[in-house]
Order: sequence, then structure tokens, then C-alpha cells
Amino acid sequence: MVNPTTQQGENPRTTRVRQVILDAAVNLLVEHGASEVTAMRIAQETGVARTTIYRHWPDQSSLLLDTVDTVVSPHAPTTVTDDLEADLVMALSNLRARLAKRPFRQLFAALLTYANQDQAFVAAQQRFVNGVLQQIHDILTAAVDRGELSSSLDVDEACATLAGPLFHQHVMLRERITDDLITSTVERFLAPRRPLSPETTTS
Repeated sequence: MVNPTTQQGENPRTTRVRQVILDAAVNLLVEHGASEVTAMRIAQETGVARTTIYRHWPDQSSLLLDTVDTVVSPHAPTTVTDDLEADLVMALSNLRARLAKRPFRQLFAALLTYANQDQAFVAAQQRFVNGVLQQIHDILTAAVDRGELSSSLDVDEACATLAGPLFHQHVMLRERITDDLITSTVERFLAPRRPLSPETTTS
């Protein structure tokens, strides 16, 4: 994922201004909701001229999408090994850490609320979820490519299956995500997708 605060060939001062704008946008998104991520509000918060903000983001949609990218990146590097189960446990553990470190519930709820009210916010909500699930997506795609998982696997649906219990525990129940929940979620996902053992096929 490209860092939205950096543009190729951009001078350092412009990069710093972009960072100030996006930091303010993230705060507004978390504290006040997606509708408040506007050039006017950011200008009030930062003192940066609206013309400067519009030069980088000509509309609210593009500003909101880059704000979401700022929240979901940088994420932990994706680790892909020959041990799919261990990779998925690590990815879900990283997801747990991210949920705990960021004001995830407020941000997710804000994007969901405005996506339900205004189609313009749907892309931002999808961008947020896809960014959060990117590591799991990379691991599953690699497993499909090397033949460990079926080529017919719907990777997006599989991501939802794996992340769903963590989202439910953290967002809906507001309870701690345990190691047992992570390992059992991975085991339930992999059990019907593992090849049958020789003992099973000959019995």
C-alpha cells in the first residue's frame, strides 16, 4: 500500500503539510465521524489554507480515502512460510494487536454509520476493511498459488470467515480476544480444507 503522505518527487515541506492535514483528518474521523473530514474543518483545526488542501484532495471522497489509508497503514509485513496454520495464527494475532492499539470500534462504527447514510462513504468503509484484512488476504492467496488451498477458494470470503470472530469479539462484545479464539478460528477454517490422511482414505 502506498503511503498517502508521500508523493513521488514531492519536496519535504509539502510532505510535512500533507502529514499535518492527514493527522488532523484522522483525528476528525475518529472523534467526530466521516462527515467532518472536510477541507473547511481541517483548515480550522490546522491553519492550513483550504486552497492548499484542495490542491492535494479536490473533493471529500479522495480526502476520506487517503485518511483511511493513513489509519490502516503501515501494517505489519506479511509473513508467508510453508506453515499455513502458523502464518494465519500470526496474521490474526497481528490483527488483534491492531484492534487493541487503534480506536478501532469508533472508527469502524463511524464509517459504517455514514456508509449506511450516504453511498459516497461506502468506498471508504470498504477501503478500511480491505486494508485491515490485507495480511490475511496475502497469506491465503499465497497458499492458493502454491496449491495448498483450492484454486476455487473465494479469498475475500475466507478473509471474512477468519476475521469475523475477532471483529465480533472486539467490536460487538467488547471483550478480549484470546489466544484460544485465534487458534480455534484457524483450526475450524483449515479442518475441512486439509487433504484427507492416508488412513482416512483407505478406511
